[in-house]
Amino acid sequence: MHQESEFRQSRALRDLQWAIESPSLITQADQRNQPPDLPPLSQIDPRELEAFLAPYARFRIGEYFEGLVLYWLERIRGANIIAQHQQVFENQQTIGEIDFLFQDEAGVLTHWETAVKFYLYCPEINATGSNFIGPNVKDTFERKMRRLFAHQLPLSQQHFPDVTRREAFVKGWLFYHPDHERPTQLPDHLSSQHAQGVWLHLKELDRLLNQDSNPRFLIREKPDWLSPAFCNSTDPALIDFDELHRHLAAHFPKSTRPILISVLTAQDAYYRESERVFVVPDHWPQIH
Repeated sequence: MHQESEFRQSRALRDLQWAIESPSLITQADQRNQPPDLPPLSQIDPRELEAFLAPYARFRIGEYFEGLVLYWLERIRGANIIAQHQQVFENQQTIGEIDFLFQDEAGVLTHWETAVKFYLYCPEINATGSNFIGPNVKDTFERKMRRLFAHQLPLSQQHFPDVTRREAFVKGWLFYHPDHERPTQLPDHLSSQHAQGVWLHLKELDRLLNQDSNPRFLIREKPDWLSPAFCNSTDPALIDFDELHRHLAAHFPKSTRPILISVLTAQDAYYRESERVFVVPDHWPQIH
């Protein structure tokens, strides 16, 4: 077993723990995605985990999340993976792809669709037709749920009739503006127990100074969007407010892509995430 400090400082281990233990972004009937007898994650060798994740960690955050889920199913739970990214054909044309087919600990044939999603709550009427909008404004919570439950999960009903359980395993974060009242009614499938952060327009960046006289920040680059930030006080990626402001001021004239940052506070020799913030262009979500 390695030291607890090594476990805390390994992003791969923290991301694995987050993938397993963070609250689900969605609700659905009869979901049993975590067995009661998981071994301690601190017994996992971080170097072995990082080597396993290397093919998944280069580009898209969704692929990285799938790698974490695969490690959990295969190496921790001991599930028998029947297929991953199984293409489904009709009339010699691909109509979809199944993320995971596996036999669980009880031998039950299970179909999982996995996703990790991030949405910003905007109560105002906007061109997306949704109040839960992704960093890419073409992505909304309702659109994802329609595809997940009307198309992706039903794929196994006709093409893999032996499947007993069909579940969506969806994790993520929702971000709220501090001036907006929280919604009184959530969309179908959205869990009220979701992980939460904050979003701000660029012109509101000074609000980050109201909470701490000397905060530090990390700019989170994909696929490093999952677990809360934790780093040594000497980490060169830590920046102060002036550096953050310069970076964002240079970014938004060239791009409308929101930037995810972590606000960190000092604890002993480490800095820990105290808040997670999406910074968006001043005219967001009307970006066109």
